[in-house]
Amino acid sequence: MNLSEIINSLPCMYNNLLVEKRPILLYGMGDGADKIYTELNKRGINIRGVFASEGFVRGQNFLDFTVMSLEDAEEKYGDFVAVLCFALEGKKSEILALLRKKHTLYSPNLPVYGDGVFNKEYILSNIDKLQRLYDCLADEMSKKIFISLLKYNITGEIDYLFENKNTFIYPQGFFNHNKRHIDVGAYNGDTVLEFTSYNNEYSDIVAFEPDKINYRKLEKNTAHLRNIICENAAVFSHGGSGGFIGKGNRASFINNEIYGDLRIVSIDSYCNQQYINDNGIPVGSIKIDAEGADKQVLSGAVNTIYKHCPDIMVALYHRSTDLIDLPLLIRSYDYNYKLFLRKKDYVPAWDVFLLALY
Repeated sequence: MNLSEIINSLPCMYNNLLVEKRPILLYGMGDGADKIYTELNKRGINIRGVFASEGFVRGQNFLDFTVMSLEDAEEKYGDFVAVLCFALEGKKSEILALLRKKHTLYSPNLPVYGDGVFNKEYILSNIDKLQRLYDCLADEMSKKIFISLLKYNITGEIDYLFENKNTFIYPQGFFNHNKRHIDVGAYNGDTVLEFTSYNNEYSDIVAFEPDKINYRKLEKNTAHLRNIICENAAVFSHGGSGGFIGKGNRASFINNEIYGDLRIVSIDSYCNQQYINDNGIPVGSIKIDAEGADKQVLSGAVNTIYKHCPDIMVALYHRSTDLIDLPLLIRSYDYNYKLFLRKKDYVPAWDVFLLALY
């Protein structure tokens, strides 16, 4: 399939908004809305107001706008264009159906961390890498997900996210081993428990969680498992100590510019695989959901990957470059890895993962 032909045929959301004659309103508040407003304003797109769902409207101001209900927005503006500024998981996204029957809705997909936008301009400038990645995806489901993600990021139309619903199916043989499993960004233990539902032959599990609140939940929720090691530490490309911004949820992250006593390790150092010829601890699988540090975690696991060829599950949605860079990075470590894309039902395109199977 020729990606250039597909990409060039699609309308760009930002161009559509720039020439839109109807009022453009932000739907939602918070950090996401603030980031989207900044991006739209930078592109010369005029925002006329903000509205929110019932239960969130209390007469407050946001971005110097009085926050309206949908009913108030319709009474004031009539027909308008809505720009979605918050995330919805699974069936929660069904609340958008009624709004979309009456109004045009766009959903920008700005990165959770870092700068840059995965839009039409960025996609076209990286079309050779994207084509190479598409060509090496291992199954048809992965290719369909990949195309739908490109279409969504260009157009901002959420229909493309629903083309591949309930597609988070592990490839045959994934997580099937009797070695160590490493969970980076273990949160409250949910992904550890999911792993044990597929594999009870593992040697041990090491679960890393830097946020203290989440770490306590992790310990409690996994205490019944055999050979579980919970570490209140962050994983990066190298060891040391550093600062951490903990939010008690999945949005916590390392900040290297802040001094702190958070323990930081690399997978290679933790598993005694600092050099390729070291006889380190055999690792069968690694799951990485490191809130923007995913590439650094992979860099700090390079010898473990070379030596043991573990199954790898890594998030591809935190930074605008992740969807391209991380799969190609793993392929550069070992060309024999088979690459699969999987996603959970989310608006915007969050919870997109690469599954690399040796």
